[in-house]
Amino acid sequence: MSHCDDDELSIIALGEPASSADDAHLQECSRCRSRLDQLTAVVGSARSITDDDRPITPPADVWAGITAELGLTGTGTVTSLDAARRRRGGRTWAIAGAAAAVGLVLGGIVTAGVLKPPSSAQVLAQASLAPIADSGFAGTAVVEQRDGHAVLRVQVPDLPQVEDGYYEVWMATPDTTTMVAIGTMNPGEDATFDLPAGMDMTSFPVVDVSVEHFDGNTEHSAVSVVRGQLQA
Repeated sequence: MSHCDDDELSIIALGEPASSADDAHLQECSRCRSRLDQLTAVVGSARSITDDDRPITPPADVWAGITAELGLTGTGTVTSLDAARRRRGGRTWAIAGAAAAVGLVLGGIVTAGVLKPPSSAQVLAQASLAPIADSGFAGTAVVEQRDGHAVLRVQVPDLPQVEDGYYEVWMATPDTTTMVAIGTMNPGEDATFDLPAGMDMTSFPVVDVSVEHFDGNTEHSAVSVVRGQLQA
């Protein structure tokens, strides 16, 4: 199946009508509808920004505390939103500008608060998640050691919404006869999980993402979209 071009989805998200071909495709393709929903959300967030949302320069003592804690030199600056509001040519640039504006506002809010350095993380194992059957999706899984405990990060871009269902992340034995549910994953988001204490990755090296339904059945549905084996 040939999917809609991102440029076309971008201009539709900005409010222009879809072509008859794109409209017909969107009626049938949940993957492209999900992508359009993501772009529309970015546009909506950018358009909701007001002058009250502009980031302000924090007091000098705030920057002094941040630079001292991080061992940096010099002072920080806040980028103006004016550049993000300029009209840019090209359809994809319009979406990029909206995303940049949202990012600047969120960045300003974080900067105005207490900025803490990221905790140290050591990569223990990682895996490429390959598509199962004809799912057409792929992703990555990484296990990190953070502050004395193991954390699993899973990324599967472009997952569509599931009607009457959701995505579940599992870890399994190499033959997948024994599987442990780790947690749920939302389309369009990276998932991060604290692994159960004492879980042995050598015994459960397989990372699997499946489609589950709200049917009260806690076992694996046998409908997987991606799977891969962790390598140290």
